[in-house]
Amino acid sequence: MNKNTEPATYAAIVLAAGPSTRLGQAKQLVRHRGESLVRKTVRILQAGAPVSITVVTGCESEAVENEVSDLPVNIARNANWERGMGASIACGVRHLSEDADGILLMVCDQWALEEKDISQLLTAWKTDISRIITACWHEGQAFVSGPPVMFPRKLKHELKYVYENRGARQVVDRHMDIVEFVTLENASFDLDRPDDLQNLFKSSQRYPSS
Repeated sequence: MNKNTEPATYAAIVLAAGPSTRLGQAKQLVRHRGESLVRKTVRILQAGAPVSITVVTGCESEAVENEVSDLPVNIARNANWERGMGASIACGVRHLSEDADGILLMVCDQWALEEKDISQLLTAWKTDISRIITACWHEGQAFVSGPPVMFPRKLKHELKYVYENRGARQVVDRHMDIVEFVTLENASFDLDRPDDLQNLFKSSQRYPSS
């Protein structure tokens, strides 16, 4: 349990550096209900009051940075973005200046996530800030897990040195004894291939921006 008298704090990292080769365009710049996905990700994170939000850019960095230029974020431009997600994770973690209790990793193509989903994950984390809290959801008969993921401060060093061509799962797998899963079905909607764009566009048409 969290025995500290002070409220637990966390820093958020938004991974927005990849080229999205299979999708055919940068996911972070895709628009949903009139808003780029990188901007939406930052917006829903703000409601959870992190001590900082760091956006890691790489591919089309200037365009991505322009999308959040008026928001209170730190920019970490990853010169090695072509090497894979692990390189962007390490870049983001190395740019953190504060010693927060947790590090929340977010990707920006989970377009159905909302503030309530982040709140649910944070609520679980605050019951024991020494644990890894990772989202999970159903895909057919399978139950899969992935981002968003909260890591405790003690794993910050490991996140700095993840394999460049792999994501944070390598750290999760190494510490399964402290992992807690939180069901966030909205996390199942992402952008990987062109067909996924159709689901996003259909959602935009059903619920147009006001």
